[in-house]
Amino acid sequence: MSAKCAETVFFGKPITVPCLIPVLHSATPNCVAEPFTADGTPYKVTALSFGTPHGAVLVDDVDAVDVPTLGRALGTHPRFPQGASIVFLQHLGGNRIKARLWGESTFTNEAACVAGVAAMMNQIIPVNKAEVIMGGKTVFVTWDRETGVSLSC
Repeated sequence: MSAKCAETVFFGKPITVPCLIPVLHSATPNCVAEPFTADGTPYKVTALSFGTPHGAVLVDDVDAVDVPTLGRALGTHPRFPQGASIVFLQHLGGNRIKARLWGESTFTNEAACVAGVAAMMNQIIPVNKAEVIMGGKTVFVTWDRETGVSLSC
């Protein structure tokens, strides 16, 4: 990746209030690492949105996940009443994560931001900048909790 960035996109603040995502959740103010059961197995889902409902799921190996099957089960889960795109993420160490998307494509700027912010919300990445590898692209997601989220590549 070159030192110069060709694009920076500002997404604003992530929507984390369950009724605004929407996701059915009432235990805490945000839906972070909430157990969702799919095919009898619990998965910890973090729900957020930058305009489109998303669920982010931390896994040990994103390449081993059956994204079409599990993504569909979680993305159409009754707790997502309007459906959701699902991002699976794997921590590679430091501030790096690898992500795969269940939805209409293998990469969207919004899904990359969801992956980065979810990793920070779950304290997988303790800093405010994540390197996200997704769909053959590498992007950087920066989250300033006061002003919002930006993506650069």
